[in-house]
Amino acid sequence: MGGEFGFALLTILLQGSVVETRLVQPLLAAIVLSMVVSPLIIRHNKRIARWLLRERGPVQTALSREYAVTEALAKRDHVLICGFGRVGQNIARALERVGFEYVAIDLDPTRVRAARLAGNPIVYGDAGQSEVLESVGLEHVTVVVISFSDPLLAVRICEAVRKLRRDVPILVRTQDDSRLPELQKSGATSIVPETFEAALMLVWHTLLLLKVPVTSVMKTIGEIRSHRYSMMRELIPRGDVRNSGESDYAEELHTFVLPPGAWAVGRTIVDIRERAADLNISAIRRDGITGREPDPGTVLREGDVLILYGKPDALEHGEAVLLSG
Repeated sequence: MGGEFGFALLTILLQGSVVETRLVQPLLAAIVLSMVVSPLIIRHNKRIARWLLRERGPVQTALSREYAVTEALAKRDHVLICGFGRVGQNIARALERVGFEYVAIDLDPTRVRAARLAGNPIVYGDAGQSEVLESVGLEHVTVVVISFSDPLLAVRICEAVRKLRRDVPILVRTQDDSRLPELQKSGATSIVPETFEAALMLVWHTLLLLKVPVTSVMKTIGEIRSHRYSMMRELIPRGDVRNSGESDYAEELHTFVLPPGAWAVGRTIVDIRERAADLNISAIRRDGITGREPDPGTVLREGDVLILYGKPDALEHGEAVLLSG
């Protein structure tokens, strides 16, 4: 782009006879034209770029376009893996081992290039875009596995898949259950929190080391999974965050000893729920015996140790109700 400096430089060049007189007018016109056009180009640079690249689709890159058009669309009954990091690659190896075909999508061009060279069926693109999903044959996919650790990206991918396919199962990997409601709302069929599954594997091996029959171990693990890990969400937070509002858990356990003269003494759990609906009395410890999931008609006594479960604000409100009604 030309400017005031261009005019000054042109004057010096003309005075020094470096530039012929006949070239002055074209050069002046070029400088003025560039000054007029440059702001417009800067303002509309995105539209211009899209127009210049209009023949390229979202996945039409040197890494992926040829594969997406020829191989992915030719597949039938394959698994779509969104994210080809550590988890995605392990899933792919397992699928290959049992004879299932798959196609992977990843946003890391270096990883995609290396994986393609290694013979993996992978394309570069954003799995949250409908065009990308269509390019890898979503209409013929049997299962979609989202292995990205970013929950917001997982939600976006779920929504994009559901716009094109209402029937395909979507399996989502998450680090925890903090985004569980959003993922369920976006259309995820099954959600696997890493922290819970790691704990379940430790439970599995611990029970086997204790000589518990494999059938009993499988039943225990199956029951926990069937209840969507509800038992594993009831956790006691660290002491240094109990009153800081920085708990690691959306909901947590808290123990509360019912003191003499408390409003809740002599009242049932039903009475408590009428005033603190969000508070859950997960268990009651009385005379050294812990009763889990107590009957709603249980009458509370002085000295009962109540194991409360809920969000921090619900716990605070619940304790106030237990004391004063």
